[in-house]
Amino acid sequence: MLVPSASGLCYDKGFSIMFKKVMIATLAVVFGLAVIKGTWLGSHLRMRLAKARNWVESRVPPEQEIARLRMELANLAREDDKHFDKVARLAVDVDNAEKNIAKLRTNLNKQEVRIRQLKSDLEGAEFVTVDGGARYTRADLRIDAVAFKNAEDNLKSQEATLEARKRLLGLERKKLADLKNKRDEMATDLQKLETALAEERQVQAASECTIDDASYRQLRKDMDQVRDKINVLKKKRELRGEFQPALDQTKVTEQDTQADKYLDTRFSTKKDVVSDK
Repeated sequence: MLVPSASGLCYDKGFSIMFKKVMIATLAVVFGLAVIKGTWLGSHLRMRLAKARNWVESRVPPEQEIARLRMELANLAREDDKHFDKVARLAVDVDNAEKNIAKLRTNLNKQEVRIRQLKSDLEGAEFVTVDGGARYTRADLRIDAVAFKNAEDNLKSQEATLEARKRLLGLERKKLADLKNKRDEMATDLQKLETALAEERQVQAASECTIDDASYRQLRKDMDQVRDKINVLKKKRELRGEFQPALDQTKVTEQDTQADKYLDTRFSTKKDVVSDK
């Protein structure tokens, strides 16, 4: 509504102009996005966005991704609470419908007994007295019969609806059970992924150890080489002993005798020579 003043008219006109500008800008953005989507420029923009997304995904460590997946799984469990509420409400509606149908069926059974009795009483009579003296005619019986038929049809309709809701409730219960099983399976798979990642990290840590034991390995190698050289010398000595011929004991004794005579002759003292004479 326009305010009957100069300032009010200006305010209303300014607001209208600003609203039109906002609408035009919004339509321009929507139209621009629609045009870009199917053009060469839009294709390149989507390619750049895909590359950026792949780059970001490649920089996310597996530990962080597993943590994100656990969060999403927990969010799914919270979302399922809404489904539980829906199924619970449906179950309550089914229970209430069953109780209401049971009451209707009981009332119809009573009405059926009453109508049968009245029909039997009206055979060959214009009316019967009911309810403390009231006249009950065949016209009244027809009215009650039509009401009974309508109530019976209504009962059958409610029973059919109840059966349909029961089937739906069964399907919804099964769906909830399936969702829970899927969440449990995914939780198990996530645990397996986490275990596999931990084992891989341990292998990486072992291979990336910064302590260098190359000097120890070289020293052990040199010691083994010295041991091998000593073993070679030992084997050579043993081989020489195996192939050296045994000395003749007779020859050894004769050589010793000759050596003794030479010693006595060449290196004897003068006193020994005189005594010999």
